[in-house]
Amino acid sequence: LPGAGASFVELSVSSAGLRAKALALLRKSASGKASPGLDLIALALKGKTQGFEKIIKMIDEMVETLKKEQTGDDQKKEYCDAQFDESDD
Repeated sequence: LPGAGASFVELSVSSAGLRAKALALLRKSASGKASPGLDLIALALKGKTQGFEKIIKMIDEMVETLKKEQTGDDQKKEYCDAQFDESDD
């Protein structure tokens, strides 16, 4: 355990710094891909009056959309695999 003379150092991170870091990550992940959802999030990050609440909500909505699309893709793949198996017979 720390001694009585030890103190905690509080680190503060500015919201502008967080926005810049998040924007850099978005740009890196997009790297040449056209994505309206990512563009909208990047636009919101550039705005100075918006909080992260709306951005987090948009990200959550995008994740849900991607999950639904993945479920549909998985079902199509199963169907295609079954059709290929039938045509092989």
